[in-house]
Amino acid sequence: MNGELLVHLSYEATRTLGGMGVVLEHLLAAPGYRESFARTLLVSPTVRPCGLGSYAPEESLARDLEAHGEVLYSGLRRHNPEAWTRVFQPVEARHDVSFVYGRREAPGGPVEVLLVDLTDVLRGYRVRLGTLPLFLQRLRTLLGVDLPFDCRGGRPAPWRALSRVWRGVFGTRLGAAPWLNRLFRSAVHHGLLDAPPLDHDAMLAIALAEPVFDAVARLRSQDGAGAVILAQEHLSLPLAYKALLDGQSWCRTVYYAGEVRTPRVLVEYGEAGQGASDARFYNVQRLGLEQGRTLDKVYPVGTWPNFQILRNGHLCERVGAVSASVADELRFLDARYSLQPVTVVPHGQRVIETKEAAKEAARVRVLRHARKQWGQDFRLLLTHISRDEVCKGLWRDVDVCEHLAQVLPAERQPALLVMVTEWNEQEPSDNLRHVKARVEAFNAKATGVHIALVNQPSWPAGLGFTRDDLHRATDVSLGQSLYESYGLAQLEALGCGAVCVISGASGARRTLREQCEALGLSESAHPNLVVSDPVTDAREAGLAHSVETWKALPAGVLREQELRTARRVAEAVLCRLPRDGNETRLLMETGRALAERMRWEPIIREQLLPLIRFPVRAAAGSDWSA
Repeated sequence: MNGELLVHLSYEATRTLGGMGVVLEHLLAAPGYRESFARTLLVSPTVRPCGLGSYAPEESLARDLEAHGEVLYSGLRRHNPEAWTRVFQPVEARHDVSFVYGRREAPGGPVEVLLVDLTDVLRGYRVRLGTLPLFLQRLRTLLGVDLPFDCRGGRPAPWRALSRVWRGVFGTRLGAAPWLNRLFRSAVHHGLLDAPPLDHDAMLAIALAEPVFDAVARLRSQDGAGAVILAQEHLSLPLAYKALLDGQSWCRTVYYAGEVRTPRVLVEYGEAGQGASDARFYNVQRLGLEQGRTLDKVYPVGTWPNFQILRNGHLCERVGAVSASVADELRFLDARYSLQPVTVVPHGQRVIETKEAAKEAARVRVLRHARKQWGQDFRLLLTHISRDEVCKGLWRDVDVCEHLAQVLPAERQPALLVMVTEWNEQEPSDNLRHVKARVEAFNAKATGVHIALVNQPSWPAGLGFTRDDLHRATDVSLGQSLYESYGLAQLEALGCGAVCVISGASGARRTLREQCEALGLSESAHPNLVVSDPVTDAREAGLAHSVETWKALPAGVLREQELRTARRVAEAVLCRLPRDGNETRLLMETGRALAERMRWEPIIREQLLPLIRFPVRAAAGSDWSA
């Protein structure tokens, strides 16, 4: 296995789940990528902590790799090829983890997969990794990353022995045993153990860094080729920091920020229980940047692990961001991001092939299912495909529907909004319960608009239509996120002629604005675009004028402004809906023209590849060339 190695750590090593996974799919499919990187290694924890710091081993990615790929080595089973055992067992013994290594198919060809089982090392808010105290000390003194974790020594010998037996019998580490996790959750629930709500992603990131780096050092090719660590968020940056400390002779680091977690948390939850608000945070950020104030001077985030990790991403050899808005968040996070270029490389647009006949056929299939499922012949179809997260602002869709129900003419009724998300039926999130209650209350009014909140896994097999068909059939695509580093889902229907409602906070907004101008249109004049912008609306309404007054603004005042924005969005959507076949065809033409300008291929070739590609080293064992 020779050649340059690209390493990416995320939760998506075995399948695509979110925006960065989509980026990787298109990157892997690009011919120029395969020419630059002979090998790709996708890394994930086998399972991440869930409620109260316990684990759900039934969600293990190791099973996913077994089902959809090829396992070449597994520290969770008894017998492995001797060659792979020599590679992985020394690292496993040093860090008390287990690796699962293999391959899976991906666009452009196979990729390597490395999964790391940390269930014996990380529990609650304690890390039982013997090498971690020294790593944390070096991060603090050499890189300025200050993370006060509760580090304990390694597990005692009896635990390790029992875990080895458990692996041999059940194929999981002892820390992932279902009975142990149930016992841990019960003890926390009854107050016998302390498991405060912490950023477990940040803790996972730190615990993963050393074992993953040591495994990469043993997996890299013997021909002298090096590796590039592509870090995307606070889960993957500690691995890049480890490479900066111990791998500079063979490893390069790129931070391509897909989102910035600290601002996102402040947008979603506010400070001291204020609640979610993009208007508050982004107006604070705007004033803070103008006044030269950084995030930790405005909010008490100095001890947050994700803040400490993210603020030092500028140490990587190259820094990029998925949008100009993310670049602004980085500069607000730490002033040192302003001292070097932050290269903005936007996401691309997947243009769904759509002819007029295909659009009409898809519409027939989707509306036939809607009539069977929800009992009406709908004339207007709105959609929103989204993860169940506070930052997606699903309640704003209900706000818009409440206003649409008042202004929608009779010939447009009944209308249907299909909100597709995913949740655990037994333990739905607080966010999902809130949205579901709003939807049920709205539907009880029996207006001319019906909202269907769909749990994606529960949709019956054999729907008779695909996701692309749903986009082709869509009249209005909603996406009013409070935090959206870029925003792909709400733009998928753009090339199909839909009216796309995007958030003013969306990272895609500046890209769309630039492309509109290149087509000779303003953002507000483009027939396929409506911007839902509570941030600007609140500022123009004069709700506050300083950082302090924005921070102190009551949630009720911001909510009233949010509802005014929803009314404006509903009216703008109504104005853009086509009145006849000619206007429908025009929306298809203008939407496709805009989508075509944002295709993935040129972005990958001209922007992303130059960001992650480094000059080849002059000779094996030497430093990287400048």
